[in-house]
Amino acid sequence: MDAQSHQGQFKMTLLSPERRLLESTWVTSVVLPTSEGEIEILPGHAAMIGKIDNGLFVVRRENGVTDQGVLTSGFFEVSGDNVRVFAETVELKGEVDLSRARNAQKKAEEALSAAQVDESTFNKYQLKLQRSIVRQQFAGRQ
Repeated sequence: MDAQSHQGQFKMTLLSPERRLLESTWVTSVVLPTSEGEIEILPGHAAMIGKIDNGLFVVRRENGVTDQGVLTSGFFEVSGDNVRVFAETVELKGEVDLSRARNAQKKAEEALSAAQVDESTFNKYQLKLQRSIVRQQFAGRQ
């Protein structure tokens, strides 16, 4: 296809170590959870690199399909007509196991309440707690 047929769109790549959800797929917008808050990227967005936080994402494809899910930590890059997202995990709507997320929250809260937890362990379980809460919120919206 020529450049004119993709006006108002950009290429999106969304990867995690376990999966390639999108690879150079034409999309019209993407909403990402970042360390600076939620960001919406549209065609023509300024070049930037940022940190992905735990949270919800929404990708609107050129054919009208919308992908929604949960991302956990990583980074993104906007460059020209390309957006690349590299996340630790990617879960789509319908893939989140609510009972597993609740169990993860319970374990994280127990570990965080331990009197003799070192900083590294505390940070690890704090992230696990955040992920489990985001996953539960998303699963509850499905």
